[in-house]
Amino acid sequence: MEIDQLRWFVMVAEGRTVTAAAAQLHVSQPALSRGLARLESEVGAPLFDRVGRVLRLNSNGRTLLDAARRALNAIDGAVRTIGTAADPTHGTVRFAFLNTLGTELVPALLSGFRARYPKVEFAFRQGGTSRNEQALLDGEVDMVLAAQPSDQPGITWRPVLDEPLALVVPVGHRLARRRKVRLAEVKDEPFVTFAHGFGLRPITERLCREAGFEPRIAFEGEDPTMLRGLVGAGCGVALLAPAPGPLPGVVELPISQPRCARTIGVGWCPDHYAPAVVEAFREYVLTESRPPATWSRFWTK
Repeated sequence: MEIDQLRWFVMVAEGRTVTAAAAQLHVSQPALSRGLARLESEVGAPLFDRVGRVLRLNSNGRTLLDAARRALNAIDGAVRTIGTAADPTHGTVRFAFLNTLGTELVPALLSGFRARYPKVEFAFRQGGTSRNEQALLDGEVDMVLAAQPSDQPGITWRPVLDEPLALVVPVGHRLARRRKVRLAEVKDEPFVTFAHGFGLRPITERLCREAGFEPRIAFEGEDPTMLRGLVGAGCGVALLAPAPGPLPGVVELPISQPRCARTIGVGWCPDHYAPAVVEAFREYVLTESRPPATWSRFWTK
């Protein structure tokens, strides 16, 4: 059963003569008649009563007509949707990013992109590196904003900018009044950190090793607000991305040694089909990303 046959059938069923339908469809009258005959053969029953040279829809035809209309509407809608996929000014971007990037960096990117393409919509997902990358591989999102190059086969990663990391301590901590610290100065203290599966966990462990010690993990979690709360409660210190502003109970200190930062980049699957709007947003992130002003005080010389 061909789409053209259904379309011809609907036009004739809705009252057009074979001659009028053929003229509107730019096909010959014999070709249209043969198409209707093949459709009746495939259905296994006549769809029209033939009264002289006039075709009148019968009960079989009325049954098929509703289904044919629904099928054609669905197909036409899908074709329109596919057509808009080539338009970078319309559509939806499915975008996953780390929780810690959702306060300043991601909102700034969305604001700038929407200023250019106000009709573009976004579907967000936040989580750890492993979770976001799996969603990308499964086709549930179009791109991720990640904190380190992916070692997953099938994912392409491009760096965007470096994000400083701060030492978070309670307000009453012995280092709280310092302008900057060395990471080795907290080698004997318990650490509050992200759980495994979050990109900042292996970065924290690597930086502590560079400072000459293995971190003693006292608490781990998945939410930066909770981790800061634990630090404020005296449960340990933490290595975290800077908060957008001062928070009660904690102080965030620049680290002079080693250089504590992580590289933020964009990840995507080149083998997955990407609508034009996704490619446009990915290019925007790669070329227009700027570090928030609040990061500047955490870069030390």
